[in-house]
Amino acid sequence: SFAGQQESYLNIRGQHALLESIKKCFASLFTNRAISYRVDQKFDHFQVALSVAVQKMVRSDRGCSGVMFTLDTESGFKDMILINGSWGLGEFIVKGVVTPDEFKIFKPTLRLGFNAIISKRLGSKEKKLVYAQEGVNPTKETPVADEDRNRYVLNESQILQLAKWGNIIEEHYQRPMDIEWAYDGETKELFIVQAR
Repeated sequence: SFAGQQESYLNIRGQHALLESIKKCFASLFTNRAISYRVDQKFDHFQVALSVAVQKMVRSDRGCSGVMFTLDTESGFKDMILINGSWGLGEFIVKGVVTPDEFKIFKPTLRLGFNAIISKRLGSKEKKLVYAQEGVNPTKETPVADEDRNRYVLNESQILQLAKWGNIIEEHYQRPMDIEWAYDGETKELFIVQAR
């Protein structure tokens, strides 16, 4: 898995646009960045495969989204779940465009059924990516209102639900996981959209 190396396309509508986006995903194997990464990591260019996942979009443009790691990414501490979140679609977190909210959860306490949130840090979240309703681009950048910048994207029950799911996913795969999640602002549902 080459996290963040290949392109993602959001809010694609219609057969022609879908096929063009799939071609662009395959073509992203051959960008300067992707080739350089494989050279640095000593991967044979002819041993790399790519599959394109097509899935229904969660309306996180009207909610929030983020990433979750089943260990502390700075220290490698395995009893921690780290959740990052911001308003809108998750591309801005994945690409490092925004400073997200950060939540840390202690796994042993979580497994015992207690509120295991040990820290919360409010991110600046100055902008968000949303679906475009018109024009050639399927998404657009918009500013985040001050009211939303100054509040957390998730409440405590949502944080704990994501952490429980992260723990289940890690136990299933028997290894630390990098997970993407989304909250649909229309249906008010949380989703896991990717786990690697």
